[in-house]
Order: sequence, then structure tokens, then C-alpha cells
Amino acid sequence: MARRKQDLAGKLTPERGNRPGWADTVTGQPAPTGNRRPVFAQPEPEPESAETLKRKTYLLYPDMIEEIESLAEQERVGISELVRYLLGSALDQIYNRKLGIPTQPGRRHIGE
Repeated sequence: MARRKQDLAGKLTPERGNRPGWADTVTGQPAPTGNRRPVFAQPEPEPESAETLKRKTYLLYPDMIEEIESLAEQERVGISELVRYLLGSALDQIYNRKLGIPTQPGRRHIGE
């Protein structure tokens, strides 16, 4: 019975030599490297590929949202898939100079 008790106590509290702590710091004994606490450093972020989707929120008019939803339902495609297609088509037209963006220079107004 005493032998079993010692074995169990040895499993619950391992030998002092395996556990670095305050006494090791005070006595100057080097702590074993195998029992150190893991370092929780952030890994180097992997570059995102062009195929990675990212969530983004844009403000749209309610009528525009309804049109997109009904067109997606009519064409039997997902709303996000349709929006990606439409934005991609518009961007291609802009870069190919087939579609212009009607911008006007901003004016500064003084409030009355």
C-alpha cells in the first residue's frame, strides 16, 4: 500500500529537479530547456492570394439592394457572387476607358 501511495504521489508531483522555479533562480542553477513554457509569438502572416475573399461593407441605396437581390434570384446566383461580377465588369470598363466616372471638383462653401 505504501509503495502504491509513493508511486501515485510521484505522478502527481514530479521530482523537484524537473521543475524550474523560484529556487532555481535563487540558487543559480540553469533551468532545463525541455520544460519551459511555450512562447506565444504571432507567426509571420502569409500573404493573401488574389483568390482570397474578404468581407467588406459598403453603403447602398435600398432600391439598389432590391434590384441586386431580385436580379440574383432571377439569374439563380448568390448575391455576393453577382455583386463581385458586376463590380469586376465595371472596373474592367473603367480601366479600358469604356466607362468614365463623372466626378466634379469639390467646392468650399461658407455657411450662412
